[in-house]
Amino acid sequence: MKNKVAIVSCGIIKYEGQNELGMWNDEATFKVSKMALDNVGAEKDDLDFVVISTMDGLDGITISNGLLAPAAGAYNKSSVRIETTGVHCIFSAVADILSGNSNLVMVASSDTLEMDFGYVTNFNQDVYFRGPVGFNASQSYGMLAMDYLKKHNIDEKDYARIANKNYLAGAVNPYAHINKKYSTEEIMASPYVNWPLRSLEIGKISNGAVACLIASEEKAKELTDNPVWISGIGLTSSQYLGSWKELSDMKAIKKACKKASDMAGIKDLKKEIDLMEITAPFAPFELIAMESLGFCEEGKAVDMLNNGDTSIGGTLPVNLSGGGLCTNAPNSGGLFRVVQAVKQLNNELDGVNTENMEKALVHDSDMFIGAVGGVSHGVLMLEKGE
Repeated sequence: MKNKVAIVSCGIIKYEGQNELGMWNDEATFKVSKMALDNVGAEKDDLDFVVISTMDGLDGITISNGLLAPAAGAYNKSSVRIETTGVHCIFSAVADILSGNSNLVMVASSDTLEMDFGYVTNFNQDVYFRGPVGFNASQSYGMLAMDYLKKHNIDEKDYARIANKNYLAGAVNPYAHINKKYSTEEIMASPYVNWPLRSLEIGKISNGAVACLIASEEKAKELTDNPVWISGIGLTSSQYLGSWKELSDMKAIKKACKKASDMAGIKDLKKEIDLMEITAPFAPFELIAMESLGFCEEGKAVDMLNNGDTSIGGTLPVNLSGGGLCTNAPNSGGLFRVVQAVKQLNNELDGVNTENMEKALVHDSDMFIGAVGGVSHGVLMLEKGE
């Protein structure tokens, strides 16, 4: 990216289960936004623009950003609501800075209300084909997991191993919703939800809040000695309706990754990326995403898993935050992963040494409403140093 833009500060609270946070959306949003400002000695009057990530269907109120934008510092400021998670909001902030309209932008989101996962994700399906048969997100997760299982030389225990890896990571993350170390055997013993997926292989809904403060190069150097630079962004979406091959091939992820890599000047992802945070509300998607992003050949991601490459201390750790199994927030999950990547690059993740890691990839998606058809994907490249 020719003109530099950086994440200079973050605000985050520990994620909890539904109805466990004890705050309304605007309260939680205010708390993390103020935290992000206070961390670098900035005031809300310093903000030029505010971006909110929220969906009315998840917040129980129409035009829910009307409550959240002022809480994030948007009183008498320009603001916009993006109805998908993190990376798309980061893109809006970067675009406003690069246009010359802003020097300092707040991006914030929160989840604080209980909602019926099956009902809401069925409501988001099309009204002619999927909706009338009761199709919802967890069923689409099962279909993708089944498709991948049949295509490749793996078994259901491999899916449980992915979940085990993420639960081990989440157990040492003070911000993660689930902090329990579930063993592979415990995961295999949990009941099926949509074959071949078991209950401990699908993320439970999480409540919490997060904010990022994004600045131009000049403003970033004024506010902090420790910026994390945004070097590349790619956004795409899959077809709404299409053949199963088109929908399961994840071409949208591949295109988003190429756009972000080209912008960041990355030639070899395997050699240049040090860590990844991937949207994976169900365990097997971590394998699917790694292959779609280009880190290994199709069907080979499980080898990286079983070799320990993607675990804590591995050559390419994936979801050191615990991933979507440990923190699965529909509005703020993407920003949560961005903040986790920032903390990892700054070696601020408790119990995990990421001191020599300089480049991170964050994959984001609105897969919460369904894993196939009309799904948006974003890839963000972050790096330390000049």
